[in-house]
Amino acid sequence: MPRVLTSRHLRVFAAVMKSRNLAEAALKLGVSEPAVSKILRLLEHETGVALFDRSGGRLRPTAAAKQWLPHAHRAAQQLDFALDMAYTLARGKQRRVTIAAHAPPLIAIVPEAVSRLRREMPDVEVDLRVETPHDTLELVAHQEIDVGVTNQPLPQSASNLELCERRTISEDLLVAALPPGHRLAGRALIRPDDLLGETLIALPDDSPTTILVEATLEESGVRVRAPVLARNSLAACALVREQVGIALINPLLLAGGIFSDIVVRPFRPRIVLWTEVYYSAVRPLSAEAAALVGHVQAVAAGLKGRSLGASARRARG
Repeated sequence: MPRVLTSRHLRVFAAVMKSRNLAEAALKLGVSEPAVSKILRLLEHETGVALFDRSGGRLRPTAAAKQWLPHAHRAAQQLDFALDMAYTLARGKQRRVTIAAHAPPLIAIVPEAVSRLRREMPDVEVDLRVETPHDTLELVAHQEIDVGVTNQPLPQSASNLELCERRTISEDLLVAALPPGHRLAGRALIRPDDLLGETLIALPDDSPTTILVEATLEESGVRVRAPVLARNSLAACALVREQVGIALINPLLLAGGIFSDIVVRPFRPRIVLWTEVYYSAVRPLSAEAAALVGHVQAVAAGLKGRSLGASARRARG
């Protein structure tokens, strides 16, 4: 009788692939090395694929293992999601929403939307995740989350985008975030030439903001040092505050006032950043998820109204 593989087997495989050796993987998993080794052999037996080369007393992943890793990781997540749903149905509790966002909408939009949902549906459970734009779109496409709020997709995300419905909820112009007292704080606008000689805090290469900024700087013929990498714009602002350098960011991140001491100036040429809400085009939204999408849109619209009002007051002043 064939054995049944579980998400645990796949997670053990992923842990081994991301570790230097069996001992490190076992430590991460909290199990013994023999247990890890046994699971790997079970995986190879059940799949019929040689995943590791054991020659020379060392465990080396095969080409097949490297190719299978992202699929195994995704399958483990999907299986966990399915089991969680089954347990939820068994308990009779179906009112749960999972939402993911990257830093700017996570700060400016999502918390108030969740608050409104909870006031409207106090028995709904909410699982909020912080993810990159790429991962957020992928999680929605594979139905691992209900709602995603993030930047417009990159070209390589086309296959995931086909599985998603999306609505643009905010259009914002990228701004320059400067440390308090910075020499450029007196400028009305920051242009590419102003960045020469400055330390630029970079976001990851696959960030939509990074791609737009790099294209703009290249078109302007400006090369700027970016020796510091921040994994998200929240970390970038924290570094700006500590005088590490300058960051080019989505102004949504500053809407909550958590970096009120940072100096913000418009950046030109204009770089438009679109924030969108995503949900599955394959699986219908639950009533709870649909309500959350509505609140996300309403909060974003209200934020735009407050921003326009503030701009009008500044113009009159």
